[in-house]
Amino acid sequence: MKVDFKRKAYIGIWRFMIPLPQVMIKKDIRTMAEAICRKTADVSDEERKVHRFIVMTLTETNEPVTSEYIAENLDMPIDRIRAIVDKLEEMKIFLYRYNSQGINWAYPVTAEKVVHKMAFSTGEQCNAA
Repeated sequence: MKVDFKRKAYIGIWRFMIPLPQVMIKKDIRTMAEAICRKTADVSDEERKVHRFIVMTLTETNEPVTSEYIAENLDMPIDRIRAIVDKLEEMKIFLYRYNSQGINWAYPVTAEKVVHKMAFSTGEQCNAA
């Protein structure tokens, strides 16, 4: 079964996806957008570059990404990478380390085995966060 999710919002309850009424979505969308803008305003281009690299690496390897690996591949000092990773993790919207030295989760993907999968037009698949 193929479901078209364009321009619709759903809430997951157990194994079911229930569409939210448009009135409900439009009411809160401005508030949510303003909150996201406030929270991400302090993210620099360098921090975004690190986040993007982590996401791409997670999609390719499905393995946690270490700070050392990031520093080596982006040719940046390890201390700077650790500071960026700590900041992004502290913000609780970009990445998370769970039970390892590596980064397990970077929105929108994860290295953990989950039921939600993302599939790309190229045929590649990864775990969705």
